Amino acid sequence: MCTTGAPNCLSRVEYDIVPCDLGDHVTENVLDRLRDVVLFVTGLLAIGALIMAAFEGFNQRVSSAVFLGTLGVVCTFLLFMSKLEVFKVWGIEAKLQQTVTEAVATLAGLRRLADISARASYLTIAWGNRMGTPPARDKQAVLDEIDAQLKELKVSPEEVAKIQLPFVRMVRLDFFFMFQGVLLQYATIKNSKLVDDAHAAAGQRGSLDPTLKHSELITAWTAGTTNNDWGAMLEQQSLADVLNDFIPKSGEWLDDKELSVFKKFKDEIVRLNADCEKKGGYTADAAAYYDRYSGDHNIDKAKQLRNEVLQ
Repeated sequence: MCTTGAPNCLSRVEYDIVPCDLGDHVTENVLDRLRDVVLFVTGLLAIGALIMAAFEGFNQRVSSAVFLGTLGVVCTFLLFMSKLEVFKVWGIEAKLQQTVTEAVATLAGLRRLADISARASYLTIAWGNRMGTPPARDKQAVLDEIDAQLKELKVSPEEVAKIQLPFVRMVRLDFFFMFQGVLLQYATIKNSKLVDDAHAAAGQRGSLDPTLKHSELITAWTAGTTNNDWGAMLEQQSLADVLNDFIPKSGEWLDDKELSVFKKFKDEIVRLNADCEKKGGYTADAAAYYDRYSGDHNIDKAKQLRNEVLQ
């Protein structure tokens, strides 16, 4: 313990610490120089051993050539081991860790590349030609593989959701157009049935008043829905709200039973779309449903709903 004045104590403390730090620094320098010397000697041994191995091989001294060749390879391995990740020679495998900086840079580059590729794929599939495209299940199978790659690269769920957003919006629009197509096909089926009933009742000479009335109601409803930008509305509102605006109201060209059947159809589509939004794309059930009733198959669903009405 120091019993003298404060300056002497401070001097004693400085004397104890500085030599220790200086010693560590000197030791590190010595080790660095020693390592450089060892690597230099190792390099010379590697070169010499390989040259001698070639010489011995030319002179058909196989055992010596093998020994010198092995020594040259070992020296080369020791010399460059800090730069290698996997080294294999003559059945011997050595796995070394890649430098942290290079690994982080490589992973960041892969994530960025995967992000760009995924965005391009989602945009291409979402905004590609809507006519004659592959089935929904096939498109979603491709996107599921992309999602799996993004997950392996540990892309954040928030970034994945941003990538999926254009396709999710397009799925919503697809379901709306499917509902619209089925409803219009149903109107055609209903009109044909009214015409047939009118002709049958009047012996080809009767009044077509029910048909004309239906046509007038359809015309009025169409005028109120044609100019709406449903795509823009779906950007701001839910699918359920937009379909509620689109579907005929009570007293228009659908009777109460027909409205009940179409509301069930609407609820089914809304549920499937909600599942798709949670997933970030078509679910298996939604893809199968859409492929079954979309496009040219709208009439199949319209006939199915017509049968429900007539039951």
